[in-house]
Amino acid sequence: MSKETTQQECSVRVGPLVNIPGLLLELGHDPGPIFTRNGFVLSEFDDTEHRIPYIRGSQLLADCVAETGNEAFGLRLGQLAGPSYLGIAGFLARTASSVGQALEELVVNLSLHDEGGRCSLHIEGNYSQFSFHIHQPGVSATAHIYDLSAVMMYEIMRALCGNDWNATQILLTRKKPADLSPYTRYFRTDIRFDSESCSIVFPSHNLQLKPPMADELFHHHLKQQASELHKMQNKEVLETLPAVLQSCLLRGGCSVREIANAFGVQERTLHRRLKASGTSFRRELGRARECLSTQLLKTSGLPICDIATSLGYADSSGFIRAFKRWTGSSPAAWRKQNSRNQAPGL
Repeated sequence: MSKETTQQECSVRVGPLVNIPGLLLELGHDPGPIFTRNGFVLSEFDDTEHRIPYIRGSQLLADCVAETGNEAFGLRLGQLAGPSYLGIAGFLARTASSVGQALEELVVNLSLHDEGGRCSLHIEGNYSQFSFHIHQPGVSATAHIYDLSAVMMYEIMRALCGNDWNATQILLTRKKPADLSPYTRYFRTDIRFDSESCSIVFPSHNLQLKPPMADELFHHHLKQQASELHKMQNKEVLETLPAVLQSCLLRGGCSVREIANAFGVQERTLHRRLKASGTSFRRELGRARECLSTQLLKTSGLPICDIATSLGYADSSGFIRAFKRWTGSSPAAWRKQNSRNQAPGL
């Protein structure tokens, strides 16, 4: 990754990661040495509210995968958690008056749990797509973070719609694993690997359902708490811009107007704020494309031409030129090198 793309590292609540020590023991491995060599002590994972650096947390997960050789480690980790592990964002979703409102609450409030990732809800006719995307650069074990996130999204929908609910399709960015059984046994629906996004696809009429824990007064109280927490985060446009850019890229549109609308400002205001921060829309879009492209090249088996299209390039040549400028290497060579240097399934 080039020096130009360096940005402040995000943090994440320990949340579902509290179950890592128990899962390691279940798989026959002592968690102590693994945590120590990654700069953690086990007691840090006693409290779901404890926050850790995003990249270091991902490196810990990568080390767990390498140590156990378990290609479904992220999937297994997700199955040990539930919506409550997301903290106030999860409780807001569960107490919402409808499934649609619950998912919108997660879009708005997931950053209170995970500053390095972003949810999005796309409604198109009879089917809707709820997605999660990592926007923090330099993250390890992205395949397993996406597996964990897919399970969390799936469990959230079951909590909102009932245990008999099932998705129409599960989309995973990771390459197709050698052993499909942990995935097919858990999701019980059509799974598409090598996808451009980590998403749950379901019938749009589900959005009208009333969750079993819907509670208007409690929900209002939680929203007030969430509002105060957001104020404490005091995010500037430049800090949240990578997440918005990458989300818009994956939805197929990333114009200045669309991004300005997402922030509720005029285009000229967005340009002025970026200039004051020493950057530009074009530069930040390039950073978002670089981060997304390295994720897709490392995690999926998507052809170069499909990755170029998903990033908004008219043809592969434009993407290849840009990628060489970012990394000094062609996409194909970079993929080959990084596939050789990572543990299976990372």
